[in-house]
Amino acid sequence: MDYKRYLEVLTSKPIPKDLAFSEAEYCGRVDKLMHSMSERGLDALLVTDVSNICYLSGYDTFVPDLFACLVLTTDAHPTLQIAEFEIPAALLYSWVKDLRPTKFNSADAIARELAGILLERKLDGKRIGTETKLFGLNVSIYESLRSACPNASFQDASDLVFGARLIKSPAELGYMRKAAEIVKKSLAVTLKAVQPGASENDIASVAYATLVKEGSEFFSSQPMVAGADRTGWIHVSQRGTRIKAGDTVMMELGAFVRRYLGAVMHTAVIGDPSRQVQKLVKASHDTLNIVRETVRPGITAHEVASQAKQGLAPVADEAYSTGMYGYSVGLSVPPNWQEGSFMIAEGVHQPMLPGMTFLTPITLRIPGTQGIGFTDIFTVTETGCDILTARDRSLHVVPI
Repeated sequence: MDYKRYLEVLTSKPIPKDLAFSEAEYCGRVDKLMHSMSERGLDALLVTDVSNICYLSGYDTFVPDLFACLVLTTDAHPTLQIAEFEIPAALLYSWVKDLRPTKFNSADAIARELAGILLERKLDGKRIGTETKLFGLNVSIYESLRSACPNASFQDASDLVFGARLIKSPAELGYMRKAAEIVKKSLAVTLKAVQPGASENDIASVAYATLVKEGSEFFSSQPMVAGADRTGWIHVSQRGTRIKAGDTVMMELGAFVRRYLGAVMHTAVIGDPSRQVQKLVKASHDTLNIVRETVRPGITAHEVASQAKQGLAPVADEAYSTGMYGYSVGLSVPPNWQEGSFMIAEGVHQPMLPGMTFLTPITLRIPGTQGIGFTDIFTVTETGCDILTARDRSLHVVPI
């Protein structure tokens, strides 16, 4: 049977829905977004970033590179266009009733059928918001829509959904707390695998297995383990390097519950840590503590970063740091777990508000030689912040 018949058969019987949130919560998110659309003067919004689609509809897929689009208008129910392979993901996890599957391997069909939806909704001549700065909407589809609706005004609205996502609901925070407990359990087990002679892959295999065993769903970003001199490089992961006395081992693990993140970065050392390692660890911990003590509603990311950099001052000349003290996290899809572009860095004057959640990766690298790193995830509260990944952040020392 073809995909149209497949959808017909599936929908001929009750669907065992598996929504992450109540339909009322999803509708509340859409209603809030409709208000933002009205303020921008938009008649419609084409949501093509898959994490944004998931946030608004529940649509949950591990192949976010397949095109999808949630069409929102101010006068009709949402329409979800998805590739034929993703019919189950839309039926099981989404509350949206108007599904429009299309051929997964025909860019022309995707563009033509999406343009048809816009014309069906009488959107030619209207103001249509698009996510042109985000993953999902390629130039070919965008130009096809402009050709099909020559009288429409297409406006970039890449920030609209992310703006709504920044403040988490209690249910969202519940998933993040659950993910945090999973990742802390995995970290405790994984640290025990750090032994002289073990390889990065030996350690990473324990992390993978424990995360899944404890309840993590598929990863938005894979567990990372780096050892020896490879800790002196940013964004490297396991390549089989074996660990020996004096080496540090950095690990960054993430657990996912209903696409919501709990993550930690932690460092171990084989044998007694050198004075340099101790100095780096202290600077990382001092910086994390400053962030924790500084965050409160109304303070800007710039103000937090300006305070936090004081914790790194003692090692500023010898170790590389990114100058970024945190970024927004929450719901994510592969290939990474970052949410939007709200970073805790100097020059970012956006205020922090209750319900926002951030990951604070404080890493220090002696270039190409050795490195350490630790993180927290916190949520802003009415009076300060709450550390979701609270644990003993001490450097893990492996005796030899």
